[in-house]
This record gives sequence, C-alpha cells and structure tokens, in this order.
Amino acid sequence: MLNYNIYSENGKISFQKPVMVLIHGLGGGYANWVYQVRHLKKQYELVLIELPSHGRSKHKMSELGCSFDTVSKMIMEVMDHLGIQKASFAGVSLGTLVVKHIVFTYPERVDKYILIGPVGRYTFLHKMAIRLAIMLLPIAPLNFVTSLVCLVLMPYKKLSYGRKLFLASAQRVEREEFLAWGKAILSFGKTQKEYESKMKDEPNGLYIVGELDHFFLTMLRWDMKRIKNVVIVKKGGHVCCIDQYEIVNKLIVDFQEAGIAAVK
Repeated sequence: MLNYNIYSENGKISFQKPVMVLIHGLGGGYANWVYQVRHLKKQYELVLIELPSHGRSKHKMSELGCSFDTVSKMIMEVMDHLGIQKASFAGVSLGTLVVKHIVFTYPERVDKYILIGPVGRYTFLHKMAIRLAIMLLPIAPLNFVTSLVCLVLMPYKKLSYGRKLFLASAQRVEREEFLAWGKAILSFGKTQKEYESKMKDEPNGLYIVGELDHFFLTMLRWDMKRIKNVVIVKKGGHVCCIDQYEIVNKLIVDFQEAGIAAVK
C-alpha cells in the first residue's frame, strides 16, 4: 500500500468533516502541501498520499510498468483501507494527471476536484521537452537534469522558494524512478484525449493556473475553451499553492463550499 498521512483536528478519519485527498507533484511530497494542510485541516479531514518512488512509499514506478492505471488503483486501495467511499481530490503538477486519471476511471469515488498547475494537452514542443529530459536522465548528472527542469517550470526569481522545495524533495527520488515517471507522463497523451472527449466542461472540477506558469499555460489553451471552471492566479507560478497559497487556499474552500460562482 502507498504511504499516507492523515491531517485532521482529531488526527484520524472520523467522517465528521468532508474528506479531501491530496496528491503531490513529481519529485515532491508532503512539502507541496505545507501551506494547505494547516489551513484546510480546520474544515476537512485530509489524506496526503505519497506516490510510488516518493517518500516512504515502498512501491517503485519502474516496477509498476509506468502505469497510471496501477497508481490510481493503489490510491483506491488506500481509500478502501480507510473506509472512504467518496472524497474530493486536489493535485499539483504531476498530481493533476493522477487526479484526472482517477476522475476518468473511478468517477463514482470523486466528489469535486481541484487541479493546481494542471497539465493539459501536449503540443509538439511539450513532447520534445519531455523526451529531452528522458534522454538526459541516463547520461547527465541527476542534479543537473532536475535543476534544468526546475528552471524551465519556475524561471522567475519570485518563484525561488518553490524551486528550493522541489530540489530538496527531488534529491530523494532515484534516477531510474524519474525516468519511469517521465515515460508515464509522455504516454498520458492518449489518455488525455479520451479524458477530454468524455469529461466535456468538467463542472465538478476547478483548474487553478499561475499566470507565470508559461510552460503549462500553452498546454491549456484548448482546455480553457472546454472547461467551465478555470482561475488564473496573478503572480502565481507552476506551484502557486506555495507562492500564492493564501489565494489558492481561498479558491479551494470557496469552490468546495459554493462552486465556481464564489471564486470568480
């Protein structure tokens, strides 16, 4: 089973408050949600899950066939273990792909969902960038590759704290596991097309995008025509849940409680 932590006022899932499952990004972990936990646990019972190859989760992505199907199933196993039939989900960066896959595969287990720094439809340039990272991983120093990725995703000085957290967490992920996740991310393109055709305007989902998240904003041009609920956060980067956490926290709570009308 994947490793998880529970954050609530009484330290357990008692179903006295709504349950929300939080999924971190590539190379990340609980630190991705440091500014959300202390705020959201007052109103929700939170389950923070560590993805394969991350943190204390014993499973490795390289041993799972680089499959989002398997990852989603393992998250369902955590929910079953905790007796959670249905929950809201929030994901950041890579976590948005995991949440999308869960929404697509297990819609009956999902209430509302929030995608922060969401990954959208891949363009040719995005595919080439992912392939370049995959090519560099076996031959270049890992610190060089992760630093390069970090600069591409969060290039501005005002986003330096997000870069620092990413690099600190990424040091605990093995090279082979980064490679496995890179292959999984590249292969998600087919699932994305199926997802778009089935989900339509996604009334139960909220996309939160930083205006400085240029790499992924170009991915979302199609999504922004299709999706009902999209908020662009001023001065926010790819992990705007860190650099603009007060705004993001309010967006999450307002959407959970009243829908998009409350956040526009």
